[in-house]
Amino acid sequence: MNKSRIEGLIFDLGGTLYHPAPDLIDIARQHLVEAGVEDCENMTDEQIELALLRERDGWLNQYMIEQNVGPHWEPSRDLWIEHDRRFLEALCVEGDIERLAVKYQDLWDATIADYRYELVDGVKEALYQYHSDGIRLAVASNRFGDPTRYLAADGIDSLFEVIEYSNVPGYMKPSPYMLLRAAREMGVNPRLCAYIGNTVEYDVNAAIRAEMLPVLLAWGDKEEEKKVPKGTIVIEHLRDLETHVEFPRG
Repeated sequence: MNKSRIEGLIFDLGGTLYHPAPDLIDIARQHLVEAGVEDCENMTDEQIELALLRERDGWLNQYMIEQNVGPHWEPSRDLWIEHDRRFLEALCVEGDIERLAVKYQDLWDATIADYRYELVDGVKEALYQYHSDGIRLAVASNRFGDPTRYLAADGIDSLFEVIEYSNVPGYMKPSPYMLLRAAREMGVNPRLCAYIGNTVEYDVNAAIRAEMLPVLLAWGDKEEEKKVPKGTIVIEHLRDLETHVEFPRG
């Protein structure tokens, strides 16, 4: 098997280096109950998902485009409350929508403040080994807010030369923007970089658009593996990379 020569590794975060976040629909339903929204127990997962997508991928994305925001922009609390108000209206919630939206956002704020990201077993050791071997490392993640403090809490922030993040249309994956910026900052040709993530839609497609080696960290997800385009490497753990790629030594 011919191995691709790779000098730089760029990583997704959630579902790749870290365990996936809890299911968004489950959290939304819990918050609806705690906020006192009537009849939310009878709402289907499909109803909640469609309402979330409508406001996240519809109104909020359109707002970011119209306002010409930069890659590191993130919504203010007032904007999140407006997002929540629209979400509740999309669910046909009755009552004092303004009050419910504020309460709903309070619950989200508390959840985010208390949430503890957990590294996948063996990831820290694998990253330290790659760094020790002289492999250039970076992060590119779809998210609002700089993730450096989470990486620092786990003692891995110093391993990465570049930490790119954005949840703004045009900058976020599957756009290659963050991946190409990371490669440029590391001083490595994009064709000598691999991008490792856990989704085909965002991660593999971003890697292909950046002309990097796409690596799907499947964790045994056979459905996701079925979607991979030709030329994608599929692995079950970060330490499996050396089976498929050649790293410079010395």
